[in-house]
Amino acid sequence: MTAKPTMNDVALRADVSLGTVSKVLNGDPTVGAELRDRVFDACAQLDYQHNRIAASLRSRQTRTIGIIIPDILNTFYAALVEKLENLASASGYTVMVVTTGEDAGRAAARIEILKQRQVDGMIVIPSLNASEGLEKTVGSGMPCVVVDRVSAENPFPSVATDNVDAAYQGTRYLLSLGHKHIALAANSPKLWNTQERIAGFEQAMREGQGRADVRIVGMTAEEARVSIGSLFREADRPTALFTANNLVTLGAVSAQLDCGIDIPSDVSLLAFDDFEWLRLLRPAISAIQQPIDQIAVDAWRLVFQQISKRPISGQHVRAGAQLVIRQSTAAIRGTSRRVG
Repeated sequence: MTAKPTMNDVALRADVSLGTVSKVLNGDPTVGAELRDRVFDACAQLDYQHNRIAASLRSRQTRTIGIIIPDILNTFYAALVEKLENLASASGYTVMVVTTGEDAGRAAARIEILKQRQVDGMIVIPSLNASEGLEKTVGSGMPCVVVDRVSAENPFPSVATDNVDAAYQGTRYLLSLGHKHIALAANSPKLWNTQERIAGFEQAMREGQGRADVRIVGMTAEEARVSIGSLFREADRPTALFTANNLVTLGAVSAQLDCGIDIPSDVSLLAFDDFEWLRLLRPAISAIQQPIDQIAVDAWRLVFQQISKRPISGQHVRAGAQLVIRQSTAAIRGTSRRVG
């Protein structure tokens, strides 16, 4: 009866050290691609099966990461989870994704479940009203990275878009087209990222001597549709609308159809968050593109550094966004602004 291949056999076949084999099989991202491929090829040739259960018992790690998000149907969160799952898989980890539905109590319960499942670390996008109690809920001993919605008191490493600069640059662009009355449609001022976007918008409007019109339109696309529909029906409506996230943008597009608004002739539209459906609309929607790939890479790096007890580099990352100009924004012109 042929003996089962061992890690030593894999090391000999791949012509690497036993330590390198161990690192590759345990998902250590510091091993280069060429060495990693040699180890995996040797495993395939020898039909070597790594016993992850035994390895977890020895290391006291489950090689799982918990990802906590408010809503999987939000395209930004869905895209981010996909990127994180790919990074985790490449490092030999699996992910457990839970949603909170913007409910602080549900968020606390979901985090407790992940702790009971003994995840090695967490990547958290806090739900509405949940940032303040996050440290107590997660616990000081749990490797954790907060993403996107980072409160001023956040004690964990964090990654987010530079929201102030992104909103500032987007607003400056609308001002450059001649718009002076610009509305920013935002979900909730209780959220840190929304506060930052409002701050960037208002700073640009002060500098451009424009009329800043901040509208809080709700947390769902339907709430935004109703609120923005009312805005579009105002006699003195703005000539440009800057929507502060993708759900608000969806509500704005629905409201535009309800009210018979022509974009960009009646109102220019600029969206915060860029996704494929914005490019497919006619007119295609100009947008602030958040660097999802970079956010995912930095979030994974920070959680892995904590798990492996390595020095944490760049503990609070603020990533630059990009303005993508399409057909929904145009220079202001003297046309009738009557709502149909």
